[in-house]
Amino acid sequence: MKKPNLLIIGAGGVGAVAAYKAVQFGSEFGTITLASRSAGKLDAIAADVAKRQPGREPLKTCVVDAQQQVAVEDCIRELDAAIVLNVASPYCNTAIMDACIECGAHYMDTALAEVEHQEFVPAPWYENAELPRRSAFAANKLNAVLGIGFDPGAVNVFCAEAKKHHLDSIESIDIIDVNGGSHGRYFATNFAPDTNLREVREDVVYWEDGGFRTIPHHSRKMTVDLPVVGSHDVYSMGHDEIHSLSRVFPETKRIEFWMGFGAHYLKVLEVLNELGFLSSTPVEVEGVNVKPLQLVKALLPDPASLAEGYTGEVCIGCDITGIKDGQRRRIFIYSTCDHVACYEEVGSQAISYTTGVPAIAAAVLLARGDWNPETMVNAEELDPDPFLELMPEVGIGWQVIDLPLDGSWPSDRA
Repeated sequence: MKKPNLLIIGAGGVGAVAAYKAVQFGSEFGTITLASRSAGKLDAIAADVAKRQPGREPLKTCVVDAQQQVAVEDCIRELDAAIVLNVASPYCNTAIMDACIECGAHYMDTALAEVEHQEFVPAPWYENAELPRRSAFAANKLNAVLGIGFDPGAVNVFCAEAKKHHLDSIESIDIIDVNGGSHGRYFATNFAPDTNLREVREDVVYWEDGGFRTIPHHSRKMTVDLPVVGSHDVYSMGHDEIHSLSRVFPETKRIEFWMGFGAHYLKVLEVLNELGFLSSTPVEVEGVNVKPLQLVKALLPDPASLAEGYTGEVCIGCDITGIKDGQRRRIFIYSTCDHVACYEEVGSQAISYTTGVPAIAAAVLLARGDWNPETMVNAEELDPDPFLELMPEVGIGWQVIDLPLDGSWPSDRA
């Protein structure tokens, strides 16, 4: 049977990891193509992948403006791409989704669609761009797997795993993301600054008692003691997962996302925010319209440049409480990843690695037909077993541990 051709759109840090891993699992696909607006980035990634994986089928490249639907359609048709993995800017999502519908290609992404200059979007977010297109994917029997990086992505699968194998019902879900590493720069973001800084400064949206709640950013904090990375302060944040998990598991009393931030990061963020530098709304400067956030993005280090010299590890997981056989149970399903190991393998830091690996695991499952919903879904709506069996083979393991029911974190773990 003919293997499906894979098109990866986006040549940032995640795109480089995805390209490497796709070539590593090249026997699952036909041709593998990486597309981006930047020919220079494409050539550099293709050369690095060939150097790290000699003897494998070379990575093809294609220059395309992913915000232009017709250009994406032309690329899909020219390559006869059956699966399109979107790891480009979230500003490109709608154009790529519509191109896939028009061309009859399966679609995957790692983050919600966004509209430039649009901030503080009311919940639920998936109803703005993604869900209105679900009927078109279903009518054409096309797969669209949304948010299949790590968070969102693997953590959504962890929730499905908990519901299928560990808990009869779920009471609460706390998704926790801690980067215990150090890149040695004064200030930097681990992925696209315009996306990263915007989501950090916006009001927090979380799910509780059957509805969405909104609170100011950084107004809720707790201290966790996670495997490998240890004790960290984490802050409640609005994030993609809340908006799909609350739809799939509406009976869950509370669903919240937490991310770790150090004091220095928060101080710099506060100053930038107070001065207006984190706004994406253009301001006029000597007759020229300037987007403050884009200026900050241009001045900050490219996230892909952080990989060399990045030390430490990340821990991302789901603290889930519920009922099993009539008894309350609390579990933590999680993965850890080492920055140095990621750099040695693919030239990436762990943040890009943890997004690219789950995406390629999911692409393999689509190629095999193990995941084939023939409509638009989030990862938690699919069978978690094949994904969690495959993800360690692609590059990231996972574990389940029991935690105390009083909400505490044992501090005697390695």
